[in-house]
Amino acid sequence: MARTAYPFDIISADSHFTEPADLWLRHIDPEYRDRAPHVEHEADTDVFVCDGGEMFSVGLIHGVRYEGGNVPLEGRYADVPPSGWDPVARRSDMELDGIAAEVLYPTIAMRFFTIEDVAFADACLRAYNDWAAEFCRAAPERSRAMGMVSLDDAGRAVAGVQRCRELGLAGVMISVSPDGAVPYHDSSYDRFWSTAQRLSMPVSLHTSTERRVQHDLDAVDAFLYYTLVQRVLIGMIYDGLFDRFPALQVVSVENDAGWAANIIERMDYADVTTRFRNLTRVGHRNERAPSEYWHNNISYTFMRDKTAIAARHLIGVDRLMWSSDFPHGDSTWPRSQELLADLMDGVPEDEARLILRDNAARLYGF
Repeated sequence: MARTAYPFDIISADSHFTEPADLWLRHIDPEYRDRAPHVEHEADTDVFVCDGGEMFSVGLIHGVRYEGGNVPLEGRYADVPPSGWDPVARRSDMELDGIAAEVLYPTIAMRFFTIEDVAFADACLRAYNDWAAEFCRAAPERSRAMGMVSLDDAGRAVAGVQRCRELGLAGVMISVSPDGAVPYHDSSYDRFWSTAQRLSMPVSLHTSTERRVQHDLDAVDAFLYYTLVQRVLIGMIYDGLFDRFPALQVVSVENDAGWAANIIERMDYADVTTRFRNLTRVGHRNERAPSEYWHNNISYTFMRDKTAIAARHLIGVDRLMWSSDFPHGDSTWPRSQELLADLMDGVPEDEARLILRDNAARLYGF
C-alpha cells in the first residue's frame, strides 16, 4: 500500500465507477429492457449505446490506464480494468494510491441527463442507483455513492431523492446546469430542495453532466466550462434559495475551487455597495451577506488546485475536499501521495485533516 505522510486516513471526495457493460440489462425495469443502455461491438471499437442519450466513447471511461493523458476514443469494453466495478479489485487500486475511502460518482451514467424521454431517463437512473447501492453494501467502510436524480419532473425528483435515501446512498447529483430549463433557484424546484434538506442529502453539481452535449465549443468556451457551476450557485444565493432551505448542502464537484475566494469577496462587496442600485433591479432576495451562504451551504472538490489551498481561509477550510478522480484520465492515481506532499506543503495538520478526510467524512457519513 502507498504510504501517506499523515497520521489519518485519506478520503477521495470524487472518484468514479466504470459501470459494468450489462448493468442496465440486469437492473432496469422489465418494460424498458429492450431499450436498456448496452455495449455494441463494431469493427474497430466497442460503443456504449443508449436510446435518446449521447454516450462517452469507450476509450475514455477508464482513462487512467493510459500514461501521459493520451487517452484514445476507441477501445474494447473487455479491456477495461475491473476496479471500476469490482469491490475487491477496487480495494487493491485504492491501497496502491494510499486512499482509504471514496465518494463515488458514475461515468457512463453521467450522460443520462441528456435523455429527453422523462420516464425512460428515470428508469435508467433508478437502475444505476440500485447497482451503486449494491456495490457500496459490499464495502461500506470505504465506499459512499451518490445517487442520480433528474429534475425534469418534480414528482419523480422528490421520489428519487427519497428512494436514494432508502437505498443508503450518500446524496444525489443533478445536471450541472438546467440548460434551457428554468433556473434551479426557481420555486418550481422547491419540493426537491425541501426533500433533500429534510433527508440530509447533499446535492452535487458535477462537471460534464450537462443536459445537452455541446459539440462546437471553441477553445475559450471549453476552457471556461467550469464557470457553469458558478452561475448556478450565484443564482441560488441571490434568489434566496438558502434562506428558504438553510440546512441544504450543495457541492461543486470537479470544477476546482480557487475561483470561489474571488467570488465570495466580490459578492460581499457588491452586496454592500450596489445593493440598492443594481441588484434590486434584477430581483435579488438574499437576506444575509453572500459569504455566509458560501461558508455554510456550499462545498467543493478539487484535485490539483494550489490556488484553493492558498486561499483556503477565504473559501473556508471546512468547505474544501480533495479528490483523486480515479479512474478517469485526469486522475492523480497512482501518485496521489506525491501530489499531496507538494499540494499540502506548509498546511497545518489540523487543516489538512479537514481537507483530506474530515469534511468528506462529515458530509457523507463515513
